[in-house]
Amino acid sequence: MIANLLNHDLAAISHRVRQSTVLIQGPAGELGSGVIWDASGLIITNAHVATQRRAWVTTAEGHRLTAHRVGHSKQLDLAALKIESAGLQAADLGNASKLRMGQMVMAVGNPEGHVGATSLGIVAAKPLIPRWVQADIALAPGYSGGPLATLAGEVVGINTLIAAGRGYAIPTALVQRFLSSQQEQPYLGITAQPNSESADWTVTQVEGGSPAARAGLVVGDSILGINGRLFRQLSDLRDWLDCLVPDQTLALQVSQGGQSIVCTLTVGRPPVQEQAA
Repeated sequence: MIANLLNHDLAAISHRVRQSTVLIQGPAGELGSGVIWDASGLIITNAHVATQRRAWVTTAEGHRLTAHRVGHSKQLDLAALKIESAGLQAADLGNASKLRMGQMVMAVGNPEGHVGATSLGIVAAKPLIPRWVQADIALAPGYSGGPLATLAGEVVGINTLIAAGRGYAIPTALVQRFLSSQQEQPYLGITAQPNSESADWTVTQVEGGSPAARAGLVVGDSILGINGRLFRQLSDLRDWLDCLVPDQTLALQVSQGGQSIVCTLTVGRPPVQEQAA
């Protein structure tokens, strides 16, 4: 009885998530997945799925539509597409930061053209840097760009890659950061170079009056970590930078003049560039 009820609930949730999942086909025939982000026709997928400015989107109802790319970031591996259609069902968006270790999640996608395939797994890790949702879940090529959802049907991430048998999804908060970055970029006013013998970064330039300057950073400082967590690999700083939004406050662990200090930095916005008449 309980098993039947559970199967019925899972089937109903899977059907609900599939309604906001689309099949994406590129000009060269490459296949992937996408999520209807809002009913206006905005589709979110991976940049490696939407490699060209035009693609074709097939909805759960079987309608095949031309899509135009309106946003693209290789760094985040995200792309935004736009289609023109009425009656689209947008995804219910959730918050990946509220996921618990061991919580069951569901991935929907189109592996090898099998439309609306579903896979179940559990949240495997809660990374310190909010760059990924990691889940022990069986994924295959074609799930890329599709939704990772809770069993409440809320989309909490965009499935992106598989590594060591574990699925990695971009959390919805980072997708929103990507969308807002079309108008508003985070700004620190700092240039840093990686230390090849450790995971820290050496400050090589600080712009006058920038958030970094106001926080007390100077050339020659070594950035060791953020928010109480030391970097363990060089990509940690890049992952943090991917997640930044204006007005966010960070506590930087810094080595300055041989002393370990904490610099509190508030992320700013790029200064307006004046143009000559």
